[in-house]
Amino acid sequence: MFAATRSVVFVALLSALALAAPVKRFDNARYTYYDAGKNACGSTDSNTDYVIALSPEFYNNGANCWRSVTVQYNGKQVQARATDECPGCSGDQVDLSRPLFAALAPLDKGVLYGQWWYNN
Repeated sequence: MFAATRSVVFVALLSALALAAPVKRFDNARYTYYDAGKNACGSTDSNTDYVIALSPEFYNNGANCWRSVTVQYNGKQVQARATDECPGCSGDQVDLSRPLFAALAPLDKGVLYGQWWYNN
């Protein structure tokens, strides 16, 4: 009985540590915007969707399709979904759909620098 209880406590402790693991944030990431439509993940985004296009490195041949992300700029945080690849982006640079960019700043800014991270 003691061994079973100890095992349950150990599993609970490991679960708590996994949840407390730091989230990898990409700071000072360059944001531009694009017109959403047919995406690299195999579906079509509407012109109202909050989606991002990842650099080829992060797109990783589709391995990060559909991942939930948080995009932050100037104190504003918005949830989005990674659905596309940005061939002209490098590293942690991402393209934001027009409505996502507009939720953070006016489109006439053109380029923003902020933080983003995967939610899962």
